[in-house]
Amino acid sequence: MIPRRIYEHVNAHNWFAVAIDFIIVVVGVFVGIQVANWNAARQDQARAEKYLGRIHAALLTDIEGVERRLAYWGKVQDYGAAAVAYAEEGRLRNDST
Repeated sequence: MIPRRIYEHVNAHNWFAVAIDFIIVVVGVFVGIQVANWNAARQDQARAEKYLGRIHAALLTDIEGVERRLAYWGKVQDYGAAAVAYAEEGRLRNDST
């Protein structure tokens, strides 16, 4: 449709109409590309938010694991200290029998 109209305007030497048709095509392409870019940016933002949610959940899980390990190794250290105290001094700790 547009190429036929441009061809007719060129044959009639109506340069103003050719310029208008050219501007319409250029603006249409620009608007189409801009809309595609906006859509891609929106999709990228949504994907980034999903990734951040996953990272947040993974970090919370990691923090819980580290806290459990710290508690475990704290108990191990306490039991080791109690064993050393018993071995060196014969002293029992915390109602041990």
